[in-house]
Amino acid sequence: MKKLLIGLVILAIAGVAHAELLATWTFPGDGTSSVEKNPGAANIAEVEFGELTRVGVQQSTTAVFSGNTWGVAGNGLSLDITVASGYQITGATLAIGGMNGSNTGPNILQWSVGYTGEQNYGTDVGSPWENAYSTANAITPDVNIGTIGEGTTALFFRSTGGTINTPEGSPPPTSGSARLYGPMTMSGDIEGGTVIPEPATMGLLGLGALALALRRKNK
Repeated sequence: MKKLLIGLVILAIAGVAHAELLATWTFPGDGTSSVEKNPGAANIAEVEFGELTRVGVQQSTTAVFSGNTWGVAGNGLSLDITVASGYQITGATLAIGGMNGSNTGPNILQWSVGYTGEQNYGTDVGSPWENAYSTANAITPDVNIGTIGEGTTALFFRSTGGTINTPEGSPPPTSGSARLYGPMTMSGDIEGGTVIPEPATMGLLGLGALALALRRKNK
């Protein structure tokens, strides 16, 4: 009976300890981005996701969503996420289908959290993305952002150095394009307020309570 109860508790925890798809960004090819929230995600109404916005980066005419002049200080892509008071996103992760660029474009690009402008990029998060100089989509690693608290948080995507033609550690280039391919997604869990367990979890907890009652009755 004790093993049964432990198993039910583990199943109940597993039922709620999973990240959900929260938002998807698509790039229609006209130099813009479009974002859509997943209506089925828990507490999704408590978060607003902004579109990708260029900060000083000129648009390329050959890309899905791209930019030039990445090596100019302060240039990059900004993305605002606004979380309602009393809520937070835990386990936030960004994923993208791929990216590529020109052979004079930036080689290493980095996401950071807490951008406030004036070249204050905030704190770097996740592994750097390495650009691929081809027409194919290069799959890039997911970016583990962690926890995004209440209020508005700005994510920033910038070049941190080098091209395919320069040694690693060289300054970012002042020309050349880098192109993001969609869709880009964010996953995580929006927590806070009054937590209402999902039906499957409620059922498991009910079975656990029933088993405990039967055990006491048998004693």
